[in-house]
Amino acid sequence: MAVKSIDKKKKTMEESGEKFSEPQHREQTLEESEEIFRTLREKSYSGIYVVQEGKFRSINRSAASCAGYQAEELIGKSSEIFVYNEDLNEMRENSRAMLRGERTTPYEFRIMTRQGEIRRVMETVTAISYKGRPAILGNSMQVGNRKLTDESLKESVQRLAIIIDFLPDATFAIDKAGKVIIWNRAMEELTGVKAGDILGKGDYEYAIPFYGTRRPILVDQVFEPNKLPEMDTYHYFKREDGLLIAETDLLTLNNKNLIFWGKASPLCDSNGNFIGAIETVREITERKQMELALKKRESDLKAKTHELEDLNAALRVLLKQRNEDQKIVEENVLYNIKLLILPYIEKLKGKIDAGSRSYINVLESNLKDIVSPFAQKMSVQFLSLTNKEVQIANLIKEGLSTKEIANFLNVSESAINLHRYRIRHKLRLTKGHNLRSYLSSLS
Repeated sequence: MAVKSIDKKKKTMEESGEKFSEPQHREQTLEESEEIFRTLREKSYSGIYVVQEGKFRSINRSAASCAGYQAEELIGKSSEIFVYNEDLNEMRENSRAMLRGERTTPYEFRIMTRQGEIRRVMETVTAISYKGRPAILGNSMQVGNRKLTDESLKESVQRLAIIIDFLPDATFAIDKAGKVIIWNRAMEELTGVKAGDILGKGDYEYAIPFYGTRRPILVDQVFEPNKLPEMDTYHYFKREDGLLIAETDLLTLNNKNLIFWGKASPLCDSNGNFIGAIETVREITERKQMELALKKRESDLKAKTHELEDLNAALRVLLKQRNEDQKIVEENVLYNIKLLILPYIEKLKGKIDAGSRSYINVLESNLKDIVSPFAQKMSVQFLSLTNKEVQIANLIKEGLSTKEIANFLNVSESAINLHRYRIRHKLRLTKGHNLRSYLSSLS
């Protein structure tokens, strides 16, 4: 009726030349929804009320009169004002379970009327937004006897449909014959199928918007608790205490490949009699894509880590090989000096004069320094020594006198004495230290 009214208004405005905007459409829909809710609240024989922060914010006459009150008297009062004290905790647990989605069937408890009479009522609750804030929509009726007639069962389903219509998740229900009895607004938005076009239809009509064909889906598994589903349909499936939870990525809806999460459970009356099944569907494509992207990044990071570890291992091998090659080269150089050069220098000593012998001795000493790390130790351990001082320290170590060093370097003896002083000072040697002995210890 709301859709026809909007279409009629749109046609009237277009005929008069006015534009029918989307905000007007939403405002009209909201007004008509509120009018429907007000009519339902006031005309319904069932108790309908809104509870916010534990207090009644709206309550119809049926709910108030059941407890012996006027509706106006209960506004702002605690929603537990007439709950029988012994049933209070159980009532709270049942209502919380239903709000969490852990219970789908109405629950019973006793109330104490203003006149002191104890009555038994049956209640369902669901979370809603009331005036922009979280609230609870309650629906109740007095239980005269525990056997619901066909008419009361029909009314119960209608009330449940009204409650479910406010749920944010796409939800539908079927009876034991497989016919659709509930198809809420969120399901209309998700599938594009209006409730008026599918209510009362069976033969797996509800599967067509998702699979494009008539076939059993998750809600049908409720009717066959001992039968395993076709696992190529779901990449996740869990059955626990009659509740079914599954994920599938095989669906194409509105020409888009989507991933859905679904939850299905039995639908029972107040006495626990099985009357059908209900399913909630939620599109989780974006969330799953983010999870897959995160897993891929973790996998890529792990692969990069392995690559770096392999590269580090290869570098360690190369460095080790380089050090070994360098050691071999050094050993070859030292071996060749000892084998090919020093023997010939030794032979030259007996065939030259005394002056030339001094040069030969220095040459021999320097070659031996290549073999021994004296010069390197001097330059590394005593960085303050100049190159000239390192050269003179090397000659002192070889046993040359001050005069011999002066003649060899073509400088005065006083210059050599000055260098000796500076060397001792930089090496922090006292008068008790023998300079030549100390320098020889560094070889």
